[in-house]
Amino acid sequence: MQKATPVGTSSIRRHGPWVILIGLVVAALVIVGFLIFSSDSSGVTDQQRLASVQRVCGEWTGNSAPRLGTSSASTACALMADWMDQQLRNGDMTGPMMWGSATTMGSTCRQWMRTQSGASITTPPSLGWCNNMVNWMEQHINNWDDWMMNGNMMGGASSGNGSGT
Repeated sequence: MQKATPVGTSSIRRHGPWVILIGLVVAALVIVGFLIFSSDSSGVTDQQRLASVQRVCGEWTGNSAPRLGTSSASTACALMADWMDQQLRNGDMTGPMMWGSATTMGSTCRQWMRTQSGASITTPPSLGWCNNMVNWMEQHINNWDDWMMNGNMMGGASSGNGSGT
């Protein structure tokens, strides 16, 4: 014999509050996940980081950077930054893929050297130039990971290594 449902009561009414509560929890988790994974918690854009890369490359060129083919090192930095900007805009690479570490920065520079943009100033590619640039950056950047968060490789006005040197 089947148990009869009392008049005025349905199974929907008994389970309704739980269904609504579970639905709200799922919606909240989706919103929180979207906010966490879709925003850059540092508030710094890849374009700002790229500007910092170009600025620091320029600082290196002002110190001891060798010419690259017939072009000045600062021209090479500008051309490399333009190429990196195109990689970002085309979605071919992300910022961290290009400059997330000294190793990736060096690899990106060497990859640029092999492009038409890099070849326009030096043939064959001067891979040693990239190594020198990255070595200088490593010596002058306090914390490679930290600059990714604050958006300025050298901190402050991008001069020196943050310790006055």
